[in-house]
Amino acid sequence: MIDYQSLAREAANESYGKTSVGEFSHTYQEAQDGVISYLFKSKLKGYPDWFISVTLFVSGWEATVSEVQLTPGDTSLVAPKWVPWSERLADYKALQAAMEAEAAAAAALADDSDDADDSDESDDDFENAADDADDEAADTDAEASENAGESDLAVADVPEAPAAEDDADAAGGKSKGLFKWKTLRGKKKHK
Repeated sequence: MIDYQSLAREAANESYGKTSVGEFSHTYQEAQDGVISYLFKSKLKGYPDWFISVTLFVSGWEATVSEVQLTPGDTSLVAPKWVPWSERLADYKALQAAMEAEAAAAAALADDSDDADDSDESDDDFENAADDADDEAADTDAEASENAGESDLAVADVPEAPAAEDDADAAGGKSKGLFKWKTLRGKKKHK
């Protein structure tokens, strides 16, 4: 008769090394007939609360090792379940639509509250505000007519920029005159 637990431990030691395989924890009966998994506590660095699982296929008195793998425990740190990109994108688009609808509702609520505040003003206040606006418009027109002559002169007095400044940017920030001066100065020294 074969000791299945010792066979499972030998397979785990062979795959992960003797120092990585801890004490026996429990067995797990798979859904298929004759398939059983033996779980040993893992001593691997970075895998606390994990198990080394050895799955055996038992047929009569013989047993065969099917697989050896690391299995997470109940408190193990594992990655979240994978979600296809199309589903994640759909969730993102739904979230964006909900946020836009919420912002539109908040803007509509703000507009409604502004309209309610405006309707509360009395007719006298409205007439006074209209008179003040007419006075300000008249003052603005008078100032504009006075300054019209000055603004025309200010535009006429501004000289145009010389073309040499545009060429200075193309020459690396130095004007053409500087290059000409250096060239002439250099020729005088060589004579």
